[in-house]
Amino acid sequence: MKRFSKIALIAAAAVSTVTFQSCTDLEETIYEDITADNFFSSEGDYYSVLVNAYGNLRPLLWGYFNNSQISSDETIVPTRGGDWGDGGKWRELHQHNWTPVNPEVVGHWNDANKGLAQTNQFIFDLDAADPSIFSVYDLDALKAEARVLRAFYYFQLMDFYGGVPILETAAIDPENLPSRKTRKEVFEYIESELLAAVTNLKANHTSDQQGRVTKSSAHGLLARLYINAEEFSGTARWADAAAHADMVINSGEFSLESDFHDNFSADNAGGSEHVFVVPNVSAQGGMGLTFNMRTMHYNQLPSSPWNGFCTLADFYNTFDTADARHDIFLVGQQYDNDGNALTDRQGNPLSFTASLPGITGASETDGIRVVKYGIDPAESGGESGNDYVIIRYSDIMLIKAEALLRQSDEAGALSIVNDIRARAGAAARTSLSLDDLLEERGFELAWEGVRRQDLIRFGKFTNAWELKITTGEDYVKLFPIPESALGANPNIDQNPGY
Repeated sequence: MKRFSKIALIAAAAVSTVTFQSCTDLEETIYEDITADNFFSSEGDYYSVLVNAYGNLRPLLWGYFNNSQISSDETIVPTRGGDWGDGGKWRELHQHNWTPVNPEVVGHWNDANKGLAQTNQFIFDLDAADPSIFSVYDLDALKAEARVLRAFYYFQLMDFYGGVPILETAAIDPENLPSRKTRKEVFEYIESELLAAVTNLKANHTSDQQGRVTKSSAHGLLARLYINAEEFSGTARWADAAAHADMVINSGEFSLESDFHDNFSADNAGGSEHVFVVPNVSAQGGMGLTFNMRTMHYNQLPSSPWNGFCTLADFYNTFDTADARHDIFLVGQQYDNDGNALTDRQGNPLSFTASLPGITGASETDGIRVVKYGIDPAESGGESGNDYVIIRYSDIMLIKAEALLRQSDEAGALSIVNDIRARAGAAARTSLSLDDLLEERGFELAWEGVRRQDLIRFGKFTNAWELKITTGEDYVKLFPIPESALGANPNIDQNPGY
């Protein structure tokens, strides 16, 4: 008889401490009445577990996003008096001197492993399912969706932490925990899972099931995997990146939104550029976007934002003010919806400055704020209902452009870039270098959680930038394995440099 909770806990402990640390006696957490034999009595039971596996994507909006953004030249969280000190964790992320106990580093590791453990268990249970009970749902399609989710959780771990154990059985022996695979081996596993899953995925879903992965979601992940393949596996795969980008482009399922900002509006569900998204409903509580809360001033919304995250002046200054994508930035005097000038908590004009005095000692109004996702008038407790876009169609187009450019097809790449620029009202480029393309990705994809990957791929991640010095050490391209994870599994070793 297979017990859910024990297997899920042990699977998580094999690579993480999500649940391992909270309970030293795993037997105490077993619910004897819930087993794989008596829970999965209908196909609806399987579907409900898959829904929960999708729910594990929601923490992306915190750890994955924060670590991607703040370690890049797009985002900084300065300490403002007694606010945003938080033991120095935000400063560590920006200045690349994080440690294995940084809460954001640990949190992302735990989030990804929690999703991985649950999704892995679900796949094992699907393998043991009775096919005869499935009539509404396609068993092969459900499994394919779960395999894509599992691949994406592995993708996160490989991207940020390098090689990790690959769990291939449901029951893990706590006395013989799995050892760490190489980053290349994890890359190849992700590749094989996505390629195997794509055949059984649906091309699209009904409007009430937006957010479920599709064939294009898998091809989009493969395009992202291959565009970063040289970093992940040691071998460039530009042609493969272009081929899978083409699978999305030629699917006929997507097109550029006529208005760039529609991609991120409060009612952006079902957007024409949404290749892979995390649906959100602010009214549910604990599931919505808080990006605007992180960046806007305390007095800018009734929900009293947190006044933290901002962008760097050097990054902001690369934007053309005539480009619609420049409109995501808040700088200068701020106003309410009726046009009245806002003030800070001391009654002074609420006017955001472009520059920061330092990474500490910032005032309430220092730093340019970024409001890319539209403000949700129905927000609940500061959480917006905007869907979070993991992969967007314009990103797929830019992946293809980059793959072409790296294979010496400047004309083909330039045509794609200019199509995207035209949508934003920006003048066409007449030539295109790799530095130009990185700049274009910054214009189009700012604050979408891809900048760290881009800087690494373009050889810029270890450079110095505003309020960050550098020793040029390549080891920071990987985050450290959390100390708690090393303690939970002695068969995992620490990344070099830490």
